Amino acid sequence: MTVIRSMQDRTPFTGALRALVTIPTIAVAGAAALYLLLLGYSPLLRVRWISDRTRRSTKRLNRFAGKLAGTRAGMLYFNLSALHHVGRRSGRAYVTPLGAYPLGDGFLLAVAYPEVDWLRNVLAAGKCTLTRNGKEYALERPEMISLSAALTAYPWLVKPFIVAAGMNRFLWLHRAPVTEVTGTEVPINHRDGKTGSPSIRSA
Repeated sequence: MTVIRSMQDRTPFTGALRALVTIPTIAVAGAAALYLLLLGYSPLLRVRWISDRTRRSTKRLNRFAGKLAGTRAGMLYFNLSALHHVGRRSGRAYVTPLGAYPLGDGFLLAVAYPEVDWLRNVLAAGKCTLTRNGKEYALERPEMISLSAALTAYPWLVKPFIVAAGMNRFLWLHRAPVTEVTGTEVPINHRDGKTGSPSIRSA
């Protein structure tokens, strides 16, 4: 009887039910383990040589992270967004994956390393573009703010990373005003630079 009952318990429905219970449990446990691992690594970023190695490693991963940055899937990893900026010397267009959090009329970006090119480029240009959660934002008026002011933008699960890593520089970017087309603009004759309808020459 015991053997028969054990065989009856092992039905396809029972196996599927156990799988449904096990998969979320494994996912939650994995996410918690990753969170604790990253949190434990954060204080090590205070050490210069570890910070430099981490920075070089993240540059190699930027090609993969760039595919997720700015998408809805990228939001699952610290609001991973894509910052579009122009080189202050080269004039080349660059895209840097980083976490962006809403603050006031714009977004907040943490400066994780002592020397970062994207920060210099944005400060020099005074503007940039941010792709976040599938949407694009034109940003301007960059300003550096303190840790106490910046912490208000971060969720409680993210704040421990900011404090543990010893981050104390944050860039606040404001949204650029949207210019609306009213339809009252006078067309310009591109042949002579005068206003009015373009001149038409007979053949």
